[in-house]
Amino acid sequence: MKAIEAAARAVPDGRVFDVEPSNDGWEIKVASRGQEHKVRVSRDGGQILGDQPAAKPSDDLAKVEQAGVNAVKALQTAQQRQPGELDEMEIDRATDGALVWEVALRDGKGIEHEVNVDAKTGAAR
Repeated sequence: MKAIEAAARAVPDGRVFDVEPSNDGWEIKVASRGQEHKVRVSRDGGQILGDQPAAKPSDDLAKVEQAGVNAVKALQTAQQRQPGELDEMEIDRATDGALVWEVALRDGKGIEHEVNVDAKTGAAR
């Protein structure tokens, strides 16, 4: 959670739309004023390790602009549905066309669970 918040603050008007683990923490894609940044953040969210603008922005930039629910809120909702530590998350379209946050959580036994959260309403699906 702290890593997502730190990445969003690292760039002006930052909106996180993709979170993946990396060797030294997290690689987080952030939309900022029509640009995409790859922000590397320490595992605990306490330190920005790097910020690199993407040469070619992802089509997910448009998706995050349409979202009414940010990554932090989506993660909170997913963890209420399925307790666990964040493994990765991204904004995408569900098979029915709805805009959703796909949140992968790892439970205490190491089993991964995916929870989709409606990106417009914030409801778990």
